[in-house]
Amino acid sequence: MASEFLLVAEQVLLSRSKPMRPNEIVDVGFEEGLFSDNVSGKTPGQTMKSKLSQDIRRHGENSRFVRTAPGLFFLRQLIDHPEQVFDAPRYSKPESTEKILVVPTERFRELVSFQGLHGHWKRVKKNLLREDVCTYMDRREAEGSEHFKQALTYVAITRRGQLLCYKRGSYNRVEKYLRGSRCVGFGGHVIREDQAMLPLFPSKDFGVTECVIRELSEEIDLPALDRQRLLDGAGLECIGILNDDSSSVGKKHFAFVFTYEVSNDPSWEDPRRGEKSITQLQWLSREKQQVPIWEFEYWSQLVLRKMFTEMVSKRQSYKLVRRKPLQPPHVLCVVGEVGSGKSTTTRLLRESFGYEEINTGRVVAEILKIPPVPETSRENFQTKAFRFISSDAGPGMLAAKITECANQIGSGLALVDGLRQLKTLEQLRSMVGRQRLGLLYVYTPPDMAFGFFREREQRGINFDEYLKIRNAAVEREIPEMLGKADGVIYNWTGTSFLKNTVREMMHELKSR
Repeated sequence: MASEFLLVAEQVLLSRSKPMRPNEIVDVGFEEGLFSDNVSGKTPGQTMKSKLSQDIRRHGENSRFVRTAPGLFFLRQLIDHPEQVFDAPRYSKPESTEKILVVPTERFRELVSFQGLHGHWKRVKKNLLREDVCTYMDRREAEGSEHFKQALTYVAITRRGQLLCYKRGSYNRVEKYLRGSRCVGFGGHVIREDQAMLPLFPSKDFGVTECVIRELSEEIDLPALDRQRLLDGAGLECIGILNDDSSSVGKKHFAFVFTYEVSNDPSWEDPRRGEKSITQLQWLSREKQQVPIWEFEYWSQLVLRKMFTEMVSKRQSYKLVRRKPLQPPHVLCVVGEVGSGKSTTTRLLRESFGYEEINTGRVVAEILKIPPVPETSRENFQTKAFRFISSDAGPGMLAAKITECANQIGSGLALVDGLRQLKTLEQLRSMVGRQRLGLLYVYTPPDMAFGFFREREQRGINFDEYLKIRNAAVEREIPEMLGKADGVIYNWTGTSFLKNTVREMMHELKSR
């Protein structure tokens, strides 16, 4: 499958019809919502440049892309004259100076089979942090390998029943992926220099503890008293190991999670950042404050749910982005990833609010003339459905059939369940005519969706098997619909609370 960066580059260059720099392509791609939510990395512009350069070098004149000048890329099909192509000298990658701590993925998976934050960390740490297991690797090499897990530290800062949180800033392109996400974790990669940070006290954990000290000193303006406390090991406690296989980035990393209880230095009344990416530092109170957990990035959600449960709002919630498309008469599309609670939501809307359901899976099955799931196995159905929807005519055929079904519903309460592709959504939007089209997204964190799915399916699948279903090709565009949704339902605790949330949302929509 083509790189997502190359697919975005092709769409942007085709729409702009002019040579562009990699950073410009990335900016337009994110502005227009062409990237999926899973895309990450500290230098997206550099990643785009690398992907384009590799494609040109690998495929030569058969590449879709060309350079028209140093640092400028364009589509081969759009150039007017062959002399417009710039032949760049071959780039020699400089030797990396940063070596990071890694563990072979195969060895890691022998010890860790959980998804999320696990409190029983001592045995894992003891068996991972060994000379015959750990090694230091060039960071660029590690980022490009699926065979190693990179070790990180992730530190929650506490103060007499309070927890320090912040927002990621927007001073560079890195933060566009996580802008607005609140965080409770400070930290980063364990590097080789960490092991030699305290020459008088040889590191017993390959520099993990020293990494905590270094990262906190860089990200927060630490008082001198706290620097000394950290060097003495006071206030610092390892509380678990975090493993996240739900994304391509998560699969390459794991984290030792710590808490640090700060000193009584008065400067902690108004903590100050040490790096520009740290913004809006704020103390949250365990006793007085329940936080809207959906505002936090996923790793922070895991830490809050596991270690600071009293701070997490127990009730479900929802967000109305645009009310009018969600109010009847309309065609309402309910979308969500596998295990999100989408089926429960559609069933409640059908049974309690009078909606008539159009199940896209059954519509596709009818078009393909095959039995729907479960008469056809889910894996087999997903493969055939993806082949159909990837064809030039597929999205239009599906949208036309859904529109036909919606037009036969006289109540103005047509409910489309299971839409999965952006092209189908846009085709449907153009076909429904005068009827409004609303998009409702049901969001559930990956580990919780896995639990809901396993309970619903009543079979003992493991997380890897679940991810194969969740990340199947036909499902991959669903996360991109979150940014286009007119309303979002956050599902955290299961069926009963989810139903209450849907009822609350519908009541608010009816009252205005």
